[in-house]
Amino acid sequence: MMDEISILRETFGPDPEPSPAAEQRALKALRGRMTPRTRAPWRLRVPVGVGVAMAAAVVAAVAISNADGGTRVTPPISEQRPDHTQAVATVPHLRPVNAAQVLENAAWTVEQEKWTDPAPTDFMYVETQEMRNPPAYEQKAPNGALLPGKAKYRKVQSWNRIDGQVQASMRNGKLDVRRQGQDDTYFAFVPWSQIVKLTTPEAIASYLERPEGGVMAVPDALAGQYALPPEVKAAIFRYLARQPGMKVNPDAVNLDGHPAIGLGRVTEGYLSQELLFDKQTYTLIGERLIAVEDQRGAGDGRKGDLYRQVIYRKAAIVDRPGETG
Repeated sequence: MMDEISILRETFGPDPEPSPAAEQRALKALRGRMTPRTRAPWRLRVPVGVGVAMAAAVVAAVAISNADGGTRVTPPISEQRPDHTQAVATVPHLRPVNAAQVLENAAWTVEQEKWTDPAPTDFMYVETQEMRNPPAYEQKAPNGALLPGKAKYRKVQSWNRIDGQVQASMRNGKLDVRRQGQDDTYFAFVPWSQIVKLTTPEAIASYLERPEGGVMAVPDALAGQYALPPEVKAAIFRYLARQPGMKVNPDAVNLDGHPAIGLGRVTEGYLSQELLFDKQTYTLIGERLIAVEDQRGAGDGRKGDLYRQVIYRKAAIVDRPGETG
């Protein structure tokens, strides 16, 4: 039985050897720190307008230098996903040794995303790929394990208006839009006014005890099935890091070609409910429910049986149903 440090060490591999150039830069920086600093005899005061112009000139000079083969400029972080190199270089824990440190890296990563608050009439678009059994078998055994070689991914698209009054999905290739109360049907949706308050682990704990409007989604579901402000998603990861029993799954996970870290807790004595994170960027990329022990008693569950696997493709704010960002 490997401990979490061994698991993560095996997952990430050894640290790379620094290059001679890198060693020289580090030595030079160390000598610079050892040299006493002298106080400047005067300070230049630059008007705001001139300061902006000077900053622009510096940026231009760096860009020109880069074009001639100089120092490479790190590109800005993308709106949907942090730059791969920057995430690896600057996450809080370069070599995480437990689930809490992996989740802190995930929180840091999501905090780098850009965000614009939506209007009440905007829509939350979520796209996933869910692995499902053949329809005939699924009707016969709706809670059965996924059949190896026969279960296939199905694309799932959903739109929820921010005010919770309109919901849409794709059914048989057609966009189906429904309103609350239409044909005497209603759908549950965590109020946006509640979501924006979930900016700390303490706020999430309070929400779980007293959900606004009586509608509650567990933090794991919120993280993967809603388009959330970065500070809310980060708070969810930090809340989960505090929960007892959260562990790194020692089994290697490969989700649609992405090596992933599985973090979860065991339920019912044999099932591990896991969130899956890209092991390079710590981006949340999916979830799965897998048996980590044989089911006891009359159950037929066996270690390794996969009951649910979902790939998170996209979560975005759009103007209307049918748009995908």
